Amino acid sequence: MLNFLMAAFDNLTPMNWDVLKPALNFLWQGMLAIFVVIGLIIISVKITSYAIAAANESKKRKEEETQNNNDNQ
Repeated sequence: MLNFLMAAFDNLTPMNWDVLKPALNFLWQGMLAIFVVIGLIIISVKITSYAIAAANESKKRKEEETQNNNDNQ
């Protein structure tokens, strides 16, 4: 089956460097784009996690201050 496909498309032979070079160019650009997007997702998740933790800490501190003020009065 593979031989039939390769015979049908002579320019798709693995040793035809003129066809293989643009394919490798697309390959490294696609891989780079994938890793950049994964990196951006990781950074955005870490920023969101930090923001949620900071908001929870602020809320907890505010509740403690309110409780202390109520106890002192």
